[in-house]
Amino acid sequence: MEDRADKSLLAQHGLLAHKASILVDDASSTDARSTYLLGEFKNLHLRVKQIDIVGNTGIPNYSSKSRESQQFIEDPSEVRAKGCSKRLKSSKEKAISKCNRQCSVCGVARHDKRTCPTLNYRYPNFARI
Repeated sequence: MEDRADKSLLAQHGLLAHKASILVDDASSTDARSTYLLGEFKNLHLRVKQIDIVGNTGIPNYSSKSRESQQFIEDPSEVRAKGCSKRLKSSKEKAISKCNRQCSVCGVARHDKRTCPTLNYRYPNFARI
C-alpha cells in the first residue's frame, strides 16, 4: 500500500513539475509576463504553506510522509585494488609450502632439477649457464 502512495506522490510531483515548466516557458518570453509570474509564485507559495498549517482543508498532507520515506545514499565503501597487499604467510606456512616441491629427476624434496645432486653426479661435465 505504501508503494502505491509513493508512486502516486511521484506521479503528482511529476505532473506539477511538467505544468510549472510549461508555465515558465510561456512566461519567460517577456519581462512583463516574468514579473507577473514571479508575483503569483510568491502568492501561491504562501497559500500552499497555509494549507499545511491549517490542515483541515481535506487535502492530505504528504510533506511529512515524503520526508520519512526518503533514502539517503552514502558513499560506497572503499575497495582495495587488485594485488594490493596480499596476505602474509607465517614462517610455518612458508616451510610447509617449500616442502611440497620435489625434484623431477630424483623425487626428493628441498631441491629442484637445476640443483639436483643426482643429475650433477650423472653429468659431471655439464656446464651451467
